[in-house]
Amino acid sequence: MIRIAACQLIPASNSEARKIQAQIILMKAEAECIDFLCFPEGFLTGYYYNESLARKNSLEVGESAFEEWLEVLKDSKATIIVGFNEREGNCLFDSAAVIEHGKLIGVQRKHYLYHNYFTSSSSFSSFQSKGVSFGIVICLDTNYFEPARLLALQGASILFSPMCNRVSLDHPYAKRSSYYSHFVARSFENRCWLITADWIWPVDNASVCPGHSVIYDPDGQEISRSTEGEEQLLIFDIPQERLFHEKGRRVYGSVSLVQELAKFSLEGAWK
Repeated sequence: MIRIAACQLIPASNSEARKIQAQIILMKAEAECIDFLCFPEGFLTGYYYNESLARKNSLEVGESAFEEWLEVLKDSKATIIVGFNEREGNCLFDSAAVIEHGKLIGVQRKHYLYHNYFTSSSSFSSFQSKGVSFGIVICLDTNYFEPARLLALQGASILFSPMCNRVSLDHPYAKRSSYYSHFVARSFENRCWLITADWIWPVDNASVCPGHSVIYDPDGQEISRSTEGEEQLLIFDIPQERLFHEKGRRVYGSVSLVQELAKFSLEGAWK
């Protein structure tokens, strides 16, 4: 079995408070013998609508502030997937780090963006840990087929999705859906498990996030969901035999249809 967990929580207001949050969560994860632990989008830095705040609270890989976070996370036996605002030169990325025993394994950057102050990335790479091939599709990247497909083509059997769904009170996601059609599609069409970890944002007369943390299996079935508005670790044991690295026609499809699709070009259907 591979024991995975999605962390759903109310965001803390500053870095020191988030470090305390992380330590409490890691203690719970250790007690539950978690193998993979996914935090929400922007957990290390906070997630901001304002560019100046986003830049002020961003982290650069290798700098002392980022190394301090590695120190906080070093005693965990779990492979940690955690979101942060990543700074590189003048660019700001909406990213997720993969961390094991306090060491950075890699970073995945988001492609489809809500805020135009972020730089979009087009590179998606799978990661290997504990005999599992997995990938990361951050929040809005799950709405579109390409990110998950690129990872599935590399053999990913689990897709982790750090999310931040703070929305206006009249937005469809102000309330939890009975099912998430894009999660059904991404898990089924790629023969992957999909694990989402979302924030909670209490109603403040302007916005809300009830927490959309869920787990979908490779048949597109929702097998677990968090409790609305509650901080928790959503935990599930995935049988090894249900980690599908070989994807078959769900990913590769029909050669003749692929050739038919290839007739369309950026100058044609996508113009």
